[in-house]
Amino acid sequence: MPTPGWRRLDRRTVAASTIVAAGALAVTAVPAGSALLLAGVGLGWVMLWTIGGTILGAAATAVIEAARLAVTSYRVGAHRIERRVRFLSSSTTSLSTGRVRTVEISADLVQRRMGIATVRLASGETDGSRLVLGALDREVAEELRRRLLAERAAADTTELVRLDPRWVRYAPASVMTPLFGLLGIGVVFQVADWFRAVPEMLDWIWSRIGDLPIPVIAVGVVLLALVVGTVASVALFVENWWNLRLERYEDGSLELRRGLLVGRHTSFDGRRIRGVTLHEPPGFRALGAARLDVVASGVGTGKDDEGKKKQSPALVPPSPRAVSTGAAGTILGEPVPTSLLAHPSAARRRRLVRAGAAVVAATGVTLVPAVLWPWLWWVPLAALGLSAVVAIWTALDNVRGLGHAVTDGVVALRKGSLTRRTDILERDGILGWNIRRSPLQRRAGLATLVATTAGGSGAFRLPDVGRDQAPALWRTAGPVWDHLAE
Repeated sequence: MPTPGWRRLDRRTVAASTIVAAGALAVTAVPAGSALLLAGVGLGWVMLWTIGGTILGAAATAVIEAARLAVTSYRVGAHRIERRVRFLSSSTTSLSTGRVRTVEISADLVQRRMGIATVRLASGETDGSRLVLGALDREVAEELRRRLLAERAAADTTELVRLDPRWVRYAPASVMTPLFGLLGIGVVFQVADWFRAVPEMLDWIWSRIGDLPIPVIAVGVVLLALVVGTVASVALFVENWWNLRLERYEDGSLELRRGLLVGRHTSFDGRRIRGVTLHEPPGFRALGAARLDVVASGVGTGKDDEGKKKQSPALVPPSPRAVSTGAAGTILGEPVPTSLLAHPSAARRRRLVRAGAAVVAATGVTLVPAVLWPWLWWVPLAALGLSAVVAIWTALDNVRGLGHAVTDGVVALRKGSLTRRTDILERDGILGWNIRRSPLQRRAGLATLVATTAGGSGAFRLPDVGRDQAPALWRTAGPVWDHLAE
């Protein structure tokens, strides 16, 4: 029994987690079972593995969740919120209520039907110390959010962005789309490998396409990967961004609601927002789209020092660029800089040299099979042509994207090609600058500048800045940084 002041998590968590696990296993069992049947495994064995595995997995989830519920408790005090786990030993995680800067309430489809939700809290420290309570009664979770956010929870808001369903057309333009397709194909082969059915599956596939020319098969595989990737990208977009609504409080804090199957309600403390990041990979640029993330303390990708996943920085999904830049301008308090200062021609030469080295390396690797099997003489030529086109285009596109701008309120840093991003940081939030020069950069009169701030990754890199351009950047953090010129 918990001691006075300590509360248990909601008991409905066990049933909700079990149902979700059973559903996930059942969905996985369908392609796995199909692959096994195609590989010639008997129907009885397929039913045993799929249905039996689903039942065992769901039962294991129920036992694990029941045990977690029995050993976990929490309490909310005047100054701290604590979570305690008492199993073989006792472990307590706590956050100061005054330091909580982001609050996320999420609930999947089953949790919403059962009236429960998971609460994730993050502090204002750079490492984003987190505390997760999963799950609480929905009303208890909302009351906790209102208590932690104090006056802000009841204040009026201004709507910045609301989802337009037509934005889903931008989802397949992500650089992740072909990777999703390859991942899907890889999963099928991995499942078949578990049952040692890969040879049978390959024989079945080859019996149907073996008479086709190799180029046709290659094009078919690429198209299959793109189709699978497109379906996956659209599905992820709908799941992550459905019912999106981004609102802003008068004090600069943000309120984000989104999600189809898993609904999320996230609050970002305006005092901890240090800027925004615009993401514009080639597909987005071709369609005039962009995606927006927030730069804030305790928010970012990856995990914190305790191994827990950080609060997601996502604010606006792939959408018309004007939507993302408009939201960014409102958050920053001034328009997003549109005219960036280009970097010296030496930066262009460095990228073209690297592109040439990549072409030579790719061609050299493909010479090996051509020497061993002379009938593959065309492979190095194809590799040379393809790698040259891709490498040179990427290098020149990288040069076009490289730039920066300094205004009275913000510093904009843009770089990249396939993963182009523009980090727009508030000048007041920049703690300092680091300068790095490789021997080749010194000869070319270039340097890499890294802005440090208490938000996001904490370091924002801008490569190949001209020697005469660098002072205007590092002086945004004060004249004390002029010693970097030495």
